[in-house]
Amino acid sequence: MASTTAGAGRTVGPATGADTARTWAVLAAAVLQAVAGSLGGSGTFGESQRVLSDRYPSLVTPATVAFSVWGLIYLALLVYAVYQSLPGQRSRPVHRATGWLFVTTAVFNAGWIVVFSRELLGTAQLLIVALLVTLALVLRRLAAFPADGAADRALLHGPLAFYAGWVSLATVAGFSVTLTYWGAPLGPVTAAALLAVGALAAGVAARRTTAALPYAATAVWALVWVAVESGRDGTPPVTVVARRGGRRGGAARAGGAAPGVRLTPGTTTAPVPEGSRAVAVRGSCPRRSQMTRTESACGPFLPWLAWKSTRWFSSSVRNPFDSMAE
Repeated sequence: MASTTAGAGRTVGPATGADTARTWAVLAAAVLQAVAGSLGGSGTFGESQRVLSDRYPSLVTPATVAFSVWGLIYLALLVYAVYQSLPGQRSRPVHRATGWLFVTTAVFNAGWIVVFSRELLGTAQLLIVALLVTLALVLRRLAAFPADGAADRALLHGPLAFYAGWVSLATVAGFSVTLTYWGAPLGPVTAAALLAVGALAAGVAARRTTAALPYAATAVWALVWVAVESGRDGTPPVTVVARRGGRRGGAARAGGAAPGVRLTPGTTTAPVPEGSRAVAVRGSCPRRSQMTRTESACGPFLPWLAWKSTRWFSSSVRNPFDSMAE
């Protein structure tokens, strides 16, 4: 009989009937919300989410392309659902602590899609807040079960944090849309203040979660596209807040780095796979540096590393030192 400590989250015994029921419920829930998301986007339940967002514009709604991240979120959650269903996973305490909460998040998410499509935006906002609160409980429980290896980090902690990061900012955007629906649209300064609160809360959550990198990734993704959209609309207060929030999101990623990420005081970093080497660099993106990054590696708000790997080009390949060319 397998037995380890519950704190490690490993199997403590054979799977019970309750474990089997929970496992199948998680699988069904992951499929349910993926299908609901696809149908909702096509307008099956009423108006599509894109149509309603255009009908009730908000100053903190990201550009349309940002919502493509839902496809990655649903895929990641399906992978998580399969992972927790493996025979060696079913009786783990970590799944017993989080499985039914995940099912609850799927119900809230699918319900939000249907209700939003029916143009019941007030009810939809209550559902997305309930979804966010439930995801916060999931992350809190995950914190009691540190990832047991790379598989846990990539297939358990990662997908759930990736999901939560996006919902954190989607809740803020949804609230602003709901206010427009109620006839009380936010002005630039008020919208910027609301976004600042949401970005600050997301930054705090990213530092406290066991999977800071995936959480911050989707939160920063949302802020980047809010900045882009607000820049097009000419609302500087929102643009400034979104950009600063993106930078703070990058700092949160560094502060909550996962195993395998090397940190040096005063440097900006990105996840480094075990066995890989990367160059940590200081400050903002330089224009002509041999040892830092290429121009294309500098995103609009977050700097990235120049990898010392033959799989990726770098400035040292494009413009080698004289000693290297000899």
